[in-house]
This record gives sequence, structure tokens and C-alpha cells, in this order.
Amino acid sequence: MQSNAQNRNFEERVKILKQRIENISFEERSHLKELIKDINYRLELEAISKDSAQVLKQKAAEESAQNIKIRIAEIEQQLRDLIQNKVDEAIFKEETSHRFRFAGLDIDYSENYHHKHRYYNDNRRTQSQTILAVGTSNLITDGNLNSLENSDFDFWKSHFFEIGSNSKTRMFKNSGLFYINYGLSLTYNVLSPKRNQFFVANNTATLLQTNPENLDKSKFKTVQLVVPLFFETDFSRSKLNEDRIYYRPNTGFKMGFGGFFGLNIKTKQILKYQMDDIKVKDIKKGDFNVNNFLYGLNGFVGYRDTSLFFRYHLNNLFKDNLIEQKNIEFGLRFEL
Repeated sequence: MQSNAQNRNFEERVKILKQRIENISFEERSHLKELIKDINYRLELEAISKDSAQVLKQKAAEESAQNIKIRIAEIEQQLRDLIQNKVDEAIFKEETSHRFRFAGLDIDYSENYHHKHRYYNDNRRTQSQTILAVGTSNLITDGNLNSLENSDFDFWKSHFFEIGSNSKTRMFKNSGLFYINYGLSLTYNVLSPKRNQFFVANNTATLLQTNPENLDKSKFKTVQLVVPLFFETDFSRSKLNEDRIYYRPNTGFKMGFGGFFGLNIKTKQILKYQMDDIKVKDIKKGDFNVNNFLYGLNGFVGYRDTSLFFRYHLNNLFKDNLIEQKNIEFGLRFEL
């Protein structure tokens, strides 16, 4: 009973931190949207050139990404502390080797794990860590990337959040360049239709329809359990000490590409609007003809613990629709 209560408390605190990260991401995206609007307005007035506008937009996007990283740094530390406490509560090995369960996996932990550069005094080939990813989400129609320009979904309000456990194993005993990177993650994916639209499912398809009332909020949420797999190249430098080579992953540039598969475990739609001066919140849960099995491609490129991340679903979001609609996600990925 006590163990279950502790686990629930751990999960609740993770959810709170997740919501804080989502709020920060939304605030920064909203601020970036206003900056881009201002740049476009100045461009229309011919106060700046097209090239200058592009430079300003790029600079604003980079500053926004940096602000997100800085603002969630404290939350990352809180997550580290949460995991440390979880470790301390669930020790079941002697000396310096410990293990705890997270996201359904048994994860090994040693006293040297959270060393600044994650040195491995025994040069073990596998390391484990917690993964956080946050970014924007949308649908590509009929395989046409240009369909994002006229998407039915709000770019700034459609997003994803991912938290999970991840391990990476050196492929070769005497080389720290190539790794197999794998894990288990829980992903929250939100699509926000534009123009007062919402999804309606029938026996043959799931389509967007326009609501007669002005919608304050329209969100289509899916929760997915995902198993990612990457073939990773890590350019971190090794260290020579007392005639031994110590590999130091995640201390330099790295990139990975691979695939994923998973299951959709929950789907719901949330609508908020006013009717006769009464605020209405309509929540519908069901399968909405969503494909329960998902698979696709994912990759990242980054430096140390932070990477740019993408994921593209090869499966259609809906089972029976005549048009292809596939999820694509872009964002930042953090290894804690």
C-alpha cells in the first residue's frame, strides 16, 4: 500500500512538472508568434527587406528555443532530484549498485552515474537516462509536406510532450563512436483545429466539421506508448587515464536516426464554448477510428544533453479515411 502511494505521488509530481514545461513552451511560442507578426507587418510596410525579415525571424526562433532551454533548466533539476529520491527509496542491491522501476523498466543506477561528464569507471557499455521532449505537432496530408502551409491545425497550439526512460549501448567494445539507442516513452499529442472545427467520427471516416457555436477551445488529444530505436553516432571525446580509455558519451556533438513503434492508449476531444452566456466544456472519449498501432521514423541531432528532434508517423492517424493524414512532430529533446 505504501509503495503504491509513493508511486502515485511520484507520477503526480512528474505530471505537475510536465504541465509547467508545457506552459513555458506555450508562452514562448505565443511570444514568438507575436514577434513574427510584427516582422511581417514591418515587411508589408516595406520598412525592412525580405532578407532582413528572414534573418529577424531566424534570430527570434533561436532566442525562443534558448529561452525555453533556460527556463526549464530548474525543472530539469527537480526531475533529477525526483529520480534520485526514487532511487534512494527503491535500493535493492548492495554497495554502489542500485535499481528502480520507471516507465515499466528496471533501471540500473550507480553512484558515478550523475558525475558531471558521466564517466564510467568500469567502462560499462550501457547507460540509462530520462528523456524529455517537447515541441509542435501537425498532420501531413497525402504525403505532401507543403500541406503544412495550409494546415487545418493551429501551429502554435498543436504540440506534443514526451517523457520516458532510455538506454544507449556502445556497439563496439573498443570504440565510443557508434551506439544503439532504445527506450520506452509516454507521449501526449495535441492537435488544435482552426476555424471552429472539430472531429466527428462515423462508421466510414473521421472528418473535421465546423461547429455552429464559436469555439474557445478545440483540442484532439492522443496518449501513446512508444518504443523508439536509434542508431546513434556520438562524437564525444574519450579520455586516457592511467593507460585506460574512458568513454564519455553525451559530452559532444551527436546524431541519431531510426524508427519507432507503439500503441495508442487513449483518445479524447475537448471543446469549450459559450451558449446563452453559459460556459460549456464538452469532453468526448473514444477511439475516433484512430489507428491503435503506430510506427514510423525518428531522429535527432544535438550537443551534450540537448537535441533537435523529429518524428514522422508512417501510419495514418485514422483507419478508414480516404485521404492520408500522418502525424509529424518537431521539437527539443533533453537527456537528463
